[in-house]
Amino acid sequence: MISLNEKILIKLEEMDKYLTELETMLPEEEKEYLQDLTLRRACEKTIELAIESVIDMISIIVAQQKLGLPQSEDDLIKIISDKKIISHDLSNKIKQMKGFRNILVHKYGHIDDKLVYKYLKEEWDDFLVFEKEIKKYIHGKH
Repeated sequence: MISLNEKILIKLEEMDKYLTELETMLPEEEKEYLQDLTLRRACEKTIELAIESVIDMISIIVAQQKLGLPQSEDDLIKIISDKKIISHDLSNKIKQMKGFRNILVHKYGHIDDKLVYKYLKEEWDDFLVFEKEIKKYIHGKH
């Protein structure tokens, strides 16, 4: 049977793979991003998958550690924040990630490609902070 640590490390590798893929495909210039529909859709799907990896890891921790019965993804995030597995600041960032993912998946209204590009260029640190906090948890706290 795969341990919690192994499951999380597999998901972290998956998240890192998506972020690396995104980094290689995301152009330096917004203009290039805006002119290429295929590239935009590829970037949107890849960031969606990276965010899904984060939510999956949170779900695995809550289930494996028997931390409660969440009714929603927001409940999952709240639980691991309340249990001090991740910081309160990071939990807010993850809620924002989830909201961004929902906009991409459900296409609420029209997607503003300029805002998507800005998010893709500026929100890398949230994933790095998540990885750092989760590694700290799996290597020492349980």
